[in-house]
Amino acid sequence: MSGTATSNSRSVAAANTVLSRGLLVLQVSISVLLLVGAGLFLRTLDNLRSVDIGFDPRNLVFVYADTEGGGLTDERKFQFLQDGMTRLKAIPGVRDATVSNPILLSGGGFGNAMYVQGRDYPGQRYLAERDDVSRVVVAPNYFATMGIPLMSGRGFTEHDHQKAPHVAVINEAAVRKFFPNENAIGRRVGTAIDDRDEIEIVGIVRDVRYESLRESPPPTMFFPHLQREPEDLVFSIRTAGDPTIVMNAARAAIGAVDPNIPIVRIETQLSTLETRFAHEKVLAQASTLFGGIALFVAAIGLFGLMAYNVSRRTREIGIRMAMGAERREVLGMVLRESMLLVAAGVVIGLGLSLAAGRMIASQLFGLEPTDPATMVAAMLVMLAVSVMAGYLPARRAARVDPMVALRYE
Repeated sequence: MSGTATSNSRSVAAANTVLSRGLLVLQVSISVLLLVGAGLFLRTLDNLRSVDIGFDPRNLVFVYADTEGGGLTDERKFQFLQDGMTRLKAIPGVRDATVSNPILLSGGGFGNAMYVQGRDYPGQRYLAERDDVSRVVVAPNYFATMGIPLMSGRGFTEHDHQKAPHVAVINEAAVRKFFPNENAIGRRVGTAIDDRDEIEIVGIVRDVRYESLRESPPPTMFFPHLQREPEDLVFSIRTAGDPTIVMNAARAAIGAVDPNIPIVRIETQLSTLETRFAHEKVLAQASTLFGGIALFVAAIGLFGLMAYNVSRRTREIGIRMAMGAERREVLGMVLRESMLLVAAGVVIGLGLSLAAGRMIASQLFGLEPTDPATMVAAMLVMLAVSVMAGYLPARRAARVDPMVALRYE
């Protein structure tokens, strides 16, 4: 009867051990999957922050003033903008001030058509692929303030006002789209097919990103603000040092121009830039958190399983040591058993990562979902944590006293 009970007890213990090992392998595979995801999202965030946006985003402050609700005439709006720039430039620590619409990397943009004089447009129809260009309205000193290099031609001046011939500056992407292998300077264009001679292109500037970090700079046409409607133009301030120091002074300077025009908000370019990373930051933080939790649970599971196995095999270990097995051999034996389970989980986890990669490919930037470096890093982290978790039970096994173990039941 006691033999049957002992046999049943051993069968239950063996079944529990198999189940525990299966759960451990599952925990390790899930940990690897989440670690790979965390690595991919963290590297995506780093890649986005490393994108060459074409200008220096540091030391920039934006002041949004609502000129639309005050019932001002266009002439008064232009004067408000001019006076505002003058007062902002006078603030200690301010290097320059300008206006634009939209601001760089705000996520907003305005589409426009651009038709080139001397070209045929069958059916007189607009085609986005052929005719679309982004539109930005800027003050004459905008390119210098932002640090956007002029590649050829000229920028805008105070003489490019409403009564002067209409002019525009385009970026390199617009040159590639509309004037491949041609000289764009001096060409005439229009925003309507019937007005293809309305605007002269006078300059070409370097490409900058003002809509998306993930996409190449779009073909863009810049207009002088004095030749456009003075609506929704935002003050941009370039400072010599920390931009947050001049925020209060900037608010007071604009308020002094016209206290009836409300200031909607003031923010730095870097804070605006960080909002462009909001989605990626959430993904990176969430995957890192869950990956860390899964890694911790897997490590605890491995420690518990190996501690249980050492306790169950104390007599066997004592016999081995009594027969001449060295402590390092026992240590290696126990560690090998744990690492075999971990290795199985790592292989399954990497397989799951490869399969799941296609589902997150659209969320990544600058790397593939099968990125080898990320997968190797996740694997090494898992193995390192597993070695530390399995070492303590293994060391305990190696320190078993053979005489005590032989009496162990």
